[in-house]
Amino acid sequence: MIIYSQEKTKVLLFAIHLKSERIDSTDDSLNEMESLAKTLDFEIVGRDYQTRDRLDSRSYLGTGKLNTIKQFIEENEIDLILFDRELSPNQGKFIESYLKCMVWDRTQLILEIFAGHARTPESRDQVELAQLKYMLPRLVGLWAHLDREKGGINASKGTGEKQIAIDRQLIARRIAHLEKSLKKVARERQTQSKNRENCFQVGVVGYTNAGKTSLINQLTGAGLLAEDKLFATLESATRILPSKIKPVVLISDTVGFIRSLPHNLIASFRSTLSVVKNADLLLHVVDASSPNIGQHIETTELVLKEIEAHTIPRLLVLNKIDLVSEKMDRLILAKSYPGSLMVSAEDNEKIDLVREGIETHFQLNFTRDNLLLPYERADLLSKLYQLGTVEEVEYAEDGIHITHAINQTNKRILTNLLKEQAG
Repeated sequence: MIIYSQEKTKVLLFAIHLKSERIDSTDDSLNEMESLAKTLDFEIVGRDYQTRDRLDSRSYLGTGKLNTIKQFIEENEIDLILFDRELSPNQGKFIESYLKCMVWDRTQLILEIFAGHARTPESRDQVELAQLKYMLPRLVGLWAHLDREKGGINASKGTGEKQIAIDRQLIARRIAHLEKSLKKVARERQTQSKNRENCFQVGVVGYTNAGKTSLINQLTGAGLLAEDKLFATLESATRILPSKIKPVVLISDTVGFIRSLPHNLIASFRSTLSVVKNADLLLHVVDASSPNIGQHIETTELVLKEIEAHTIPRLLVLNKIDLVSEKMDRLILAKSYPGSLMVSAEDNEKIDLVREGIETHFQLNFTRDNLLLPYERADLLSKLYQLGTVEEVEYAEDGIHITHAINQTNKRILTNLLKEQAG
């Protein structure tokens, strides 16, 4: 991670607007990148874009535009230029050499933010793994100056080339070590998941800074860190949701999503995102006040598909509705997203709508059943209280007559327990 000086890093934002895309989409993406840059406390000096039919495979943008940018960099003493797409290793190398200025792409910017926000050993390992996989193909050229200093006619292999080979070996070893460590964590999570099989599991997902953590805090009184900035939460946290239904409802927060979230980052965070994949219900939290609500929903859906969690039932929660002041705007949201819950993490009454929505979802899958429990299996009565809602218990000569409500998953668990005893 880069160590920043006391003076703010002066930054220029740049994007390519392809003619096949909407110009407002390019502008929205630049706005988002500006928010990302401000998360690192960068000073935004300017922003610009170029309209093109396609990206230049070597220079990314035209030479004329590069010269304009170079002049702007010199006049404004720019330290860093941020490009709102992922640059290939060759493009990054060419642009940096041409402009004589440090160059980052969107992926590197997001990775840097994640590195600054990682607090646990697991999240630090996850971010480092993504960074190393991003860095590995970009090593070429880092040590070229050594070849220029020591190169000669009889040199079979340049010093720089040797250094690159050494670096690749070191990075490959570190990647292998991190992957092994994270696989161990994944196995531990699987054990945790098995321990939670007798509970209802709710995963909270959504675009970064949609207010997911604040919502969980209000629902559970958890007191988790909630900040008004991008990617404030990287680690998954699971809490018990106070509820009148049985079994226990567990609700889990996890990392927020964003457009063009680096694939290496998603891959590295798969163990953390397993709480989403193993959920019985997903709360898809959206910032109702955002002008890009449709794009935020689409991005979240794409990530869910990538981690194979798109078939899990979802409840759409339009959060921060208190920031939508116009009554007509609220009516449009209600009509555009029927069945959604319009809430505010600042309003306890509206928060209860979320709790009721969760309970209703699970209660719809409950069926009333009658069970005759032999006295020799009276120990299962306490288990039944965990797996469902016990409505009536009657002790008779032939055993314990129980009227209860239970969902199909937990009914199978109970049936298996009774079969084990019979076997």
